Amino acid sequence: MWARIVQLALVCVVVERSRQDSAHTNNWAVIVCSSRYWFNYRHVANALSIYRSVKRLGIPDSQIILMLSDDIACNPRNPIPGAIFNSAGDRLNVYGDDVEVDYRGYEVTVENVIRVLTGRVPPDTPRSKRLLSDERSNVLVYLTGHGGDGFLKFQDSEEIASVELANTFEQMWQKRRYHELFFMIDTCQAVSMYQKFYSPNILAAASSQIGQDSLSHNADPEIGVYMIDRFTYYTLRFLEQVTATSKATMGQLFRSYDASLVMSKPGFRTDLFRRNIDEVLITDFLGSVRNVQLMHGRPVVVTSNRNVNNQSDASNRKQTSWSSQHNDIVEERTGRQQWADSLQFYVLLVVFLTAVMLMFYFRL
Repeated sequence: MWARIVQLALVCVVVERSRQDSAHTNNWAVIVCSSRYWFNYRHVANALSIYRSVKRLGIPDSQIILMLSDDIACNPRNPIPGAIFNSAGDRLNVYGDDVEVDYRGYEVTVENVIRVLTGRVPPDTPRSKRLLSDERSNVLVYLTGHGGDGFLKFQDSEEIASVELANTFEQMWQKRRYHELFFMIDTCQAVSMYQKFYSPNILAAASSQIGQDSLSHNADPEIGVYMIDRFTYYTLRFLEQVTATSKATMGQLFRSYDASLVMSKPGFRTDLFRRNIDEVLITDFLGSVRNVQLMHGRPVVVTSNRNVNNQSDASNRKQTSWSSQHNDIVEERTGRQQWADSLQFYVLLVVFLTAVMLMFYFRL
């Protein structure tokens, strides 16, 4: 019996270690604006600005779930129909002509957000509305809207609590729906939304501390509203300097925020995340990975999600990208990294076997 117990324990150690240490092979993003009405223009601009950035850095529309609670671009009050801007100066249209909104209007609910993240969607849900991530996926979850201490409002009719969000991420982990997850939120008292997290491999950033508001930026006298929130604005200012091949890290992003400019103190949570944030590339979450397929025993580069120039048929990508993501993929890892991983595993194995031997010794 003891031999069977030791064997099962060893298998669990090996499987869990393999899950923790394997590199990610695909990227997904879930971007949610939970506010309606014209005066919340800036929240829609927040979400669309992040959407534009992750597309520019390589995540295709087929791997982005975009949820917008209101169609600001077609609002009768919009003096420039079909356009949404995030700056009063350069008038950058973040709506553009190639935005794919997956959930819009009253489809943006707490229930649908949780269903998308956990994969508990109805059977007839189209592929474009599903988060088809797996245990090798790095997932970005970005939320923006009105919030308070421990909640985020949805369309002034319901709210998601920090505990619900924490439990949702735990379901994702148990169902192997992410490898690493980056949670970013721009709302009032934003840090309260990540304080209840308890699942592994989650990195979090928030726009404001408990008791602080998340303030707006860039009022446009012609449009008549604020264009964007300050935290997202300064996030974008950093991301505009990042390319698909740059080595900018999450640590550099976190240190780039100036509380006097943001006019709130951003918060970050790193204790659940196993890697050093100064070694985590921005593109690990806001970009995409390089795919390599083995052909006749030799690695051949076949695609790169970083290349977003081919935008000719977005609807076709929605149907075909999921199958292409599951082609044979190998990570480009150096011999030194592989040696270090192996050494770590054998040290863990020796410690485990030593503990088992000591248990038998004292039992006898």
